[in-house]
Amino acid sequence: MWTILASTLLAQVSADKELDDAIVEDEPSSGEAPDLPGLGQKLPTPAELLKMLDSMAGLSEEDKENIRSEILKNQQGQGHAKALSASSDFTTETALLLVLLGVIALVFVFFGYKLYRSLSERERKREEKKRNKQMKKKK
Repeated sequence: MWTILASTLLAQVSADKELDDAIVEDEPSSGEAPDLPGLGQKLPTPAELLKMLDSMAGLSEEDKENIRSEILKNQQGQGHAKALSASSDFTTETALLLVLLGVIALVFVFFGYKLYRSLSERERKREEKKRNKQMKKKK
């Protein structure tokens, strides 16, 4: 029973890691049009977006400032999301480690208890046998 639980937990962690490591295909599927512009290009970094924003002449300063604040907010949110993801992975691995250590401890406790019961039963039988011998000598 414990081995099933442990193997299930290990399979769950393995599946979670595989989902995190999944690769997204860059090629469009057969249902999409392959002639989309910029399909094979990388997205610009926030620093590049800020440079592009400064070079735009048709926007008012207020609009530029709003866009700049949104870009910076998104950049900080992405860093925070990565930190939360790393923290979540650490928490999951720690929980799994504690569960497995608990299972191992329970196995040791179970066998220790069985050993204690066996030894105490053996001692009780010896004492009983000794008493029976003494009773026979007294007769």
